[in-house]
Amino acid sequence: MTLLDLMNHPDAKGDFLSQELMLPGVAEKKFEDESRSKEQVETFLIIDENEKIIGRVFHFKTVPYFNSREIGYGMFVKNLHGKGIMTEAVKLLRNYLFSTMLINRLEIHMNTDNIASEKVAINCGFQKEGIARGATFSRGKHRDIAMYALLRDEWEKLA
Repeated sequence: MTLLDLMNHPDAKGDFLSQELMLPGVAEKKFEDESRSKEQVETFLIIDENEKIIGRVFHFKTVPYFNSREIGYGMFVKNLHGKGIMTEAVKLLRNYLFSTMLINRLEIHMNTDNIASEKVAINCGFQKEGIARGATFSRGKHRDIAMYALLRDEWEKLA
């Protein structure tokens, strides 16, 4: 599958990302733009040993006055879920961000029923801070979002 096919697949978009389909060339340009700039969004593709794209991790600025970044992620290949690949990718991104940016906080948000994503956050050292009730609207209904965070001093103790 091409990057365009993967980015347009409903499973890859999940409940947070726009459900609009990307036109040919848009997914590639979006990745190219996001792989060069750390200020707004920076995306990294997860590639297997055969150089096949299997997922992605990204980070972005959320609340302008927070000294933080939010991490997002998605696995494109369903039969690779539960293998620890995303946990490893998020740990690498977490370490990269705390090592290269002057931030004090990383956040991960997910639907409250997304147990797999919750496991990734917990296995990467993030702590649950609460629930944002009715925070997003997708697939015809408002959804609650679980909020996880990791502070710099907590990360330093993980090393």
